[in-house]
Amino acid sequence: MTQRRRGFTIIELLTVMIVIGILAGIALLKYIDLRHRARTVAVVSDLQTVRLAAYGAYYETNAWPGQAAPGVVPPSMAPYLPTNFSFANPEYTLEWVNLAPPGGGSSAGMQVYVNVTAADPRLQRALEQSLGSKSPFISIGNTLTFIIVGPDGHA
Repeated sequence: MTQRRRGFTIIELLTVMIVIGILAGIALLKYIDLRHRARTVAVVSDLQTVRLAAYGAYYETNAWPGQAAPGVVPPSMAPYLPTNFSFANPEYTLEWVNLAPPGGGSSAGMQVYVNVTAADPRLQRALEQSLGSKSPFISIGNTLTFIIVGPDGHA
């Protein structure tokens, strides 16, 4: 007489648990990668938004917005930015820097730029890769400097 088997053996249960664990690990790594990519796209989008707002302010007032502290939106740029746009974000901080001489003209270095300070070095590296050769930038430590206008008046 044969006995009917009820339930699963311990080997079968362990095999299923291992397969589920491997799949969950792969999914978690993919999720983390997608989060980093989304954060990078958000930073690049913010840089382009600030660049367009700066150009809008310049063309209407014939002067670049004044310098502001890290995480603070320059008051003269605020009307050209989307509502509730913030320079202070949990993962990164933007800083508007204006070194243009009062009467215009060239200077020894960059004139108008945005500093991005990221707490996560992976975000910094992803930004460098994302910007690549599309936009002028300088990266030192955990700060990326996105150049809006150089000494020749062009980006």
